[in-house]
Amino acid sequence: MIGDGRHKGSTSASGQQSWRSLAGAQRSTRIKSPQARKRRQTQLLKLFSALFLFFLLVGLVMWAVIAFKNRKEPIQITTPSKPVEKVLFDTNGVLPSSWLGTVIELRRDTTMMEIDIYTMKQQLEAHGQVKSASVERQFPNALKIEIKEHEPVMRMRVVGSQGEPELRIVSRDGTIYKGVGYPKATLSKLPYVVPYRHPEGGFKPLRGIDKVADLLEVARRTQPNFYKTWQLVSLEHYSGDSEMPGQVIEVRTPMVPRLIFGFNTSFEQQLDRLSVILNYVQSRGNPGLKRIDLSLQGSAAVQFVSGRIRTF
Repeated sequence: MIGDGRHKGSTSASGQQSWRSLAGAQRSTRIKSPQARKRRQTQLLKLFSALFLFFLLVGLVMWAVIAFKNRKEPIQITTPSKPVEKVLFDTNGVLPSSWLGTVIELRRDTTMMEIDIYTMKQQLEAHGQVKSASVERQFPNALKIEIKEHEPVMRMRVVGSQGEPELRIVSRDGTIYKGVGYPKATLSKLPYVVPYRHPEGGFKPLRGIDKVADLLEVARRTQPNFYKTWQLVSLEHYSGDSEMPGQVIEVRTPMVPRLIFGFNTSFEQQLDRLSVILNYVQSRGNPGLKRIDLSLQGSAAVQFVSGRIRTF
């Protein structure tokens, strides 16, 4: 019975089954050990590094090509600058064009855009005779310089660096400068000035010269012949503040050694009174005059060489 058992103990009905088949087909799985993961990460890193180097190399090649093209065909973003070929110089005074070469330096090969027009303007205005200056580029190749000069009203003598007397010009605003380009005839018509001495001992700055210029202008216009004899204007008693009491301007002429003007009345009224006095003196045979004081309120005092004093 035991030996006859056909189904018990048999291992295969067909002879082709094994213990592997009885256990079922084995499923394939990846190796997930730490060493395997590390190797895979290393492979990925090498791949990314290779791709990075590849794209970097491509970028460098493209940049080199673009840079080479730009070098051969640069983009012009500024106006081509030509050398300065001419200087257009204009002034409302007497400065000659040759004077420019003593103030500014302009090389032959200087281009339009190399010129610092603001520095050049400052250099020009640093000269005492120049009241204001403008410098402009006029493309393609010209530089335009315009000068406004100070108005000369008087002249004065100063002691130079070598101890010798030197001539200076006084402008309407009190600027003192060494005149350039003035004809001798123009200078000879300007009266000399004795400046006010400040308590510190110096005469700079000259203040209130515009009032003196007004007096000179009215006298030149209303009494031109008499004005030609005005030799010197003394500001010893005029500090420049016409509101202060006792401020007077003194003029010296061959006919009237001391001619005093004040600020209580207009210069026109004082010169009108002076005209009356001079006509009177002429009608009396031109007796010697020592002083005419026109600074009094509403009248004038005349002192003759004889000592006699009369009011007008």
